[in-house]
Amino acid sequence: MPSIIGGIIAISLGVWGLSVYWWSIAELLRGLLPLLLIVGGLVALSAGVQMLREKTTGQENNK
Repeated sequence: MPSIIGGIIAISLGVWGLSVYWWSIAELLRGLLPLLLIVGGLVALSAGVQMLREKTTGQENNK
């Protein structure tokens, strides 16, 4: 029961914070978006390179 009450309080404070500080949150998201895109691109690039390495290693072992 206390966790339900705590969750309701946290949700209500979060909704209140979103409504009051919306522009600050929007600025934060605008600043984080390019960083998240760079990190996501690096993860995708490293996954692709790893797949190529595994593919070439598998072909060398089959010869």
